Amino acid sequence: MSDADDYVFGREYSEGLRLETQHLLFNIHNGYTIDPKIPITPEMKIADMGTGTGIWLLDISRQVPSTVQLDAFDISDKQFPHKDSRPDNMSFRTLDAFSQVPDELIGKYDVVHLRLWCCIVRDCKTAALIHHATRLLKPGGYLQWDEADLGNMHIKGAEAEAVAALQRTVQGITHFDYSWIRDLPNRSKEAGLEVLKFETEPFSKSCISIVTRACIMAYVPGMKSLYQSGDAALPPREEAEASLDALIKALPHGAVYHWTPASLLARKPVA
Repeated sequence: MSDADDYVFGREYSEGLRLETQHLLFNIHNGYTIDPKIPITPEMKIADMGTGTGIWLLDISRQVPSTVQLDAFDISDKQFPHKDSRPDNMSFRTLDAFSQVPDELIGKYDVVHLRLWCCIVRDCKTAALIHHATRLLKPGGYLQWDEADLGNMHIKGAEAEAVAALQRTVQGITHFDYSWIRDLPNRSKEAGLEVLKFETEPFSKSCISIVTRACIMAYVPGMKSLYQSGDAALPPREEAEASLDALIKALPHGAVYHWTPASLLARKPVA
């Protein structure tokens, strides 16, 4: 794990590639980058919390006027692109999404985007994160949230079942409980937001190979972090690695192992 935070996947080069693959996956599944229900205006301001490589905002920058302000936030700057690779209207800043919002950012944004907090939120404790996002929004602003529901997996085959059993063990060790994802509408309403839509439709067949590869790409660094912790509840490392290798070999023969996407769109009331 990172010395500065609790991110289980690390921030190596391959992890940036995985995040960018998942961005393309969400685009294919959703059919958009920014939800078409969100009106685009030349003077609007958009924030991305937990931005990683900034891929979501970099994509958005091609779709909105150059006068739109794009601000990317993450607890770590290790995956931020070089300044020469950023549009002029895009900035990057380190910020802890579970902390208080700086005064100058309160009520600043027309849109706040979140994605893939499933392996950051522990013990279903989302209140601080949702509060932070809500504080960033202007009255009338939109919260767009794309999530991976790892509590609703699509599994087929003995090899996939073996990896699923390992995941259940890991959940107990790491305190990851994904039930909060299906409860996002209620949690958003409790934070004072108006929920406009919440969708948990399975991936189409055209996406299954992509999401499966993305899942496996996430397991490799995740497994490394887990075994560095030395937790006695873990099975022998070689057993876990053999299970993952067996799943990879079984994929061409019909094995299935992937999560269900979830998408929330909510709005902060004007008054």
